Amino acid sequence: MSSIQPKTLTARTGQPFTIRTAQPEDAAAMLAYIRAVAGETEFFVLQPDEFPETKARERNWIQDHLDHPGQIVLLAEATGSIIGNVSFENGPHRRIAHRGSLGIAVVKERRGQRVGTALLESLLEWATANPLIEKICLEVFATNKTAIRLYTKLGFVEEGLRLKDIKRGPGQYVDTLAMGRFVK
Repeated sequence: MSSIQPKTLTARTGQPFTIRTAQPEDAAAMLAYIRAVAGETEFFVLQPDEFPETKARERNWIQDHLDHPGQIVLLAEATGSIIGNVSFENGPHRRIAHRGSLGIAVVKERRGQRVGTALLESLLEWATANPLIEKICLEVFATNKTAIRLYTKLGFVEEGLRLKDIKRGPGQYVDTLAMGRFVK
């Protein structure tokens, strides 16, 4: 079972927030949160209507991550609301099970307050302690300089550039940058 001990931290604003493992009963709140975040940023691959349409599917996704030793979903909460999350899934085959990819999001009003850093640090701690995981990978819009600075600060290195990887509309593309960090 993949989980962490909950921890309470303080944002740059002085407000407390908690990092904890997502549970199946978080499904409805997770769906509402992630759809809202997808609608307020240009740096999401999925659009708000592309997330699971039912709480049952989201609940199953969360449970799958709890049950799989190489996967995890962490939430950041403040005043009873989800303000951020990070998810990680390792490779499904033996030759790539040592590495996996993350996805992260923070609500707009909480960006720049240390929530994303805390989520990533918690994920890195979990991965370092997890005997299966040796490498964390991610892809980021090449135009998302704030995220790239954060990843670099936490030890991720650039591994490659995927040209015109994201299509925003007719003739509108964004490159993605592949980054990785070894935890062992």
